[in-house]
Amino acid sequence: MKNTSFRCLWIGQAFANLGDIFYVVGLISLLYNLTGSAFYLSLLPFITTIFRFISSLLAPLVIDRFPLKRIIVQSQWWKTILLVCLGIFIISFDHGFSVAVIFFIALISLLDGVAAPVSAALVPQLVPKEDRMKANGFLNVITQTIFVAGWPLGSVLLISTNSSFIIWLTVLLYAVSTIYTGRIKVPEQTTAPVASSNWGSIKSGWGAIRQIPTIRTLISIDFISTLASSVWVAAVIYIYVEQNLQLGEEWWGTLTQATLSA
Repeated sequence: MKNTSFRCLWIGQAFANLGDIFYVVGLISLLYNLTGSAFYLSLLPFITTIFRFISSLLAPLVIDRFPLKRIIVQSQWWKTILLVCLGIFIISFDHGFSVAVIFFIALISLLDGVAAPVSAALVPQLVPKEDRMKANGFLNVITQTIFVAGWPLGSVLLISTNSSFIIWLTVLLYAVSTIYTGRIKVPEQTTAPVASSNWGSIKSGWGAIRQIPTIRTLISIDFISTLASSVWVAAVIYIYVEQNLQLGEEWWGTLTQATLSA
């Protein structure tokens, strides 16, 4: 893949995906140390999943009106800023899991829900038609590699440092991701937003989901499994490793990766 813009896309997304894993690792450990409650750990992934789902519903409103590059760069910048604010609030004021923490997590999740489809939509604009299958396969390999390695690496970093360090490392990863995505050059003729009504933008994709039972079933299964696996990682495995197995966080990361890959 010698396309410079595509290279910036996959490198930026690689840093963002690794940051997303470290964000969960650091935040789960930090909140558990502050609250000691399994309920709050399960509430974290629940909020994340619900607001990402809401964001995916509203994503067409943004995608139809703004250039894709602008959306992904702005969303990544705002994720970085919000994570800085969240880290300062939790670490400096020691409030545990308050309404403000929920607010920050919800906003970050909303931005995630918009950035994910935009990243996929950029591939056809950056890669020639004959190379798109290869490009998508390459992106999938990068994503799965980071997914497999990210959880154990995050847990090892957690026991070597602390949760605060992981949070600020995530901020750095998000910032690097923003810099790389900002270097993407999208052809001018493909950046013009499509004029459409608000309701038309929302119902265009969901109309197809409603009409095709197979897609509707797959989306429902994906939503439920994502929510269940997130709660499992945060509230079950973490506490089980600490209280029952009496092992360190590195085993939590290893068991998490093995569970989610199964």
